[in-house]
Amino acid sequence: MSAFSVDLSGQVALVTGAGRGIGKAIAAALARSGAAVAANDIDAASAQRTARELGGAARAFPADVSDPA
Repeated sequence: MSAFSVDLSGQVALVTGAGRGIGKAIAAALARSGAAVAANDIDAASAQRTARELGGAARAFPADVSDPA
């Protein structure tokens, strides 16, 4: 598998399900590419942990995106 690199400096990425698994891996890859990451997860502690681990411009936004309210 080849590495993919893109400069996302100055961009914001909203990642749902960022608290674990594929969402967390995607959030980490986007952060490595320079994006400010909005880590969303239904589990507030997981979203906060991901944002803390990513550091920099990462912030946690706990919410259930399946609920319009």
